[in-house]
Amino acid sequence: MEIATQDFYLTAYLRLNGQRILHLKDEGRRHLFVFEDTEELQRLRRDYYYDEATVAPQIYKRSIRELKALIYED
Repeated sequence: MEIATQDFYLTAYLRLNGQRILHLKDEGRRHLFVFEDTEELQRLRRDYYYDEATVAPQIYKRSIRELKALIYED
């Protein structure tokens, strides 16, 4: 089963925690990031939204840059 989100910063957090984007869905000017819906992903998502997640700031910054590159590549 798959789960999609348009939350850019959640996606960056999920990626830096080892979750792989299966594919992108373009919806006009927005992108949906599609992941495999696993228990681990749900735990990470819960931690993120309940402010229980911790990340190294520089690693998170790098994840954001990589995600932007993925979105804007030709």
